[in-house]
Amino acid sequence: MAQNSASETRIYLLEQRKNKELNLEHIDEQMRMEQVRQSASKMEWASFGQAVRRNLQEKRNTIDADGRKDVLKGIAFMKSRMPIETTFTMQEKVKIMAESLGCSHAHTSRGWSITKPEELNMDLTITEGQVTTVVLSFWEEPSFYSPEATKMLQNDQWTELRNKIAGMLSKYDRQIGRRDLANCKGALSMLEMLFSHFSQDASFIAIHRSNYGYYLRPSDLRNGRVYYLADPFYRSLRSKDRVYHLTEQDYDALPYFEVSFINYDSPCTLPDYYNSGEWVESIEADVAICMKLSRGVVMSEATRKKLGQFSKKTVSIRHYTNCYRYLTGEIKINNNLKMITQFTDGKAQHLYNVDVTSFNGEGDSVITEIFLEHMQDFHKVISILRNEAMHISLWESVLSSCYEQQGIKEHVVSAIRMNIFLSREEIVITFKTKYAPIKITIRDNANLETNVEVVNAETNLPIAKQIDETLTRKLNETWSIPVTLTYAVSGEDCKLAKIKVPLRAENPETKAPTPTAIIMRR
Repeated sequence: MAQNSASETRIYLLEQRKNKELNLEHIDEQMRMEQVRQSASKMEWASFGQAVRRNLQEKRNTIDADGRKDVLKGIAFMKSRMPIETTFTMQEKVKIMAESLGCSHAHTSRGWSITKPEELNMDLTITEGQVTTVVLSFWEEPSFYSPEATKMLQNDQWTELRNKIAGMLSKYDRQIGRRDLANCKGALSMLEMLFSHFSQDASFIAIHRSNYGYYLRPSDLRNGRVYYLADPFYRSLRSKDRVYHLTEQDYDALPYFEVSFINYDSPCTLPDYYNSGEWVESIEADVAICMKLSRGVVMSEATRKKLGQFSKKTVSIRHYTNCYRYLTGEIKINNNLKMITQFTDGKAQHLYNVDVTSFNGEGDSVITEIFLEHMQDFHKVISILRNEAMHISLWESVLSSCYEQQGIKEHVVSAIRMNIFLSREEIVITFKTKYAPIKITIRDNANLETNVEVVNAETNLPIAKQIDETLTRKLNETWSIPVTLTYAVSGEDCKLAKIKVPLRAENPETKAPTPTAIIMRR
């Protein structure tokens, strides 16, 4: 970091930007959005769509055909996400739901129907202005009464129901041919039976370690989900409430993926049946098998390339980034990043000096979908996702230990100076003790765990096998670098730096929306 004088160095404690009152760019953005809202409030959606099309025609000399097509697609996407207001009449609600799902709607003797050939049949029974029953059919499967959908509409949750139905329809690409669609249904049914057989244990440990994760069977308004990760921190958090198995409360908290199929211009082979542990692939379909992730996954470039050997097509990328800088937040990193831990148990703090080159490059990415060449490779992808999550969590553990705690008081702490270099292949940590300079190297191993190796930084000779084993066990138990390092070195082993931790009021940076700083005196 930039030096204030020969005796002072600025060190950042990272925190999320919360106060945007002084952010002129944010104020300007809000003013523009308010202008848009005021203009939009005077125009119905149909009129808005006509105005946009008219505007595109006027700009035909400056916007090419592809550009107009992209804008119209954007409008269609926005339309599919438009909220269905509770103040609308029943007819208006039905009309908006149908249009946003790309369906037709019609009045029936019982109420209303919303239909789309081969994809959705939805019958609403209306009694005295209230929805009394909802009957659904997806992808030409047998119709069924849905208590959940009925209750949602009785509670005026039209938007929420529309979103759930859209999720159900996303299982199969509407462009898939009829014969290929039948083959995809058969392959998915076989996969669900396989999941049900091998992933019946809903404990967090099994979710974390099983080759198949845990399969949550589909419900009326939810596709089947494969939960593949329950990290040590989450397990520890839930164990405080004596919860050790997946519950409804965990459904949207833990990462999962859903299996779906998209139309593709070259065939892939789908499994016909699973016999004695062997897949038999004999069916061809012009589709790609999609593992749709529940949330964007931060992934290094090296790991993304590793997925390529199992992929039918390139993964869906939300945006490119540097994974370490992405997790660090909005702070600008021009030099080595210096941070200090906030241990409260009386142990010596750690003063981390993170190599600036760790934050260079934009080859990493946030991905949302993975497309498999062969369905049986999904468990290999699960292993890759788990390893990547573990690696990313190690850097997150450093960041979380260095977030400033509320109500901190001015004081001087003793800290061990440590240098950190981050890369996907290994994390290297070096520091000096009274006995020898130490280098700790953290790498993945083939068992979905990390290996920790401790050597003399000058001679490269190992310190002790027992130390390696202890630190490896602790790191795999906690996924936390700061916690693991407390087992590697104590304040008694090192020459400690004295660091003054001031109040927030002493930090000029806190007067504007930039990260809080503390001052370290050498």
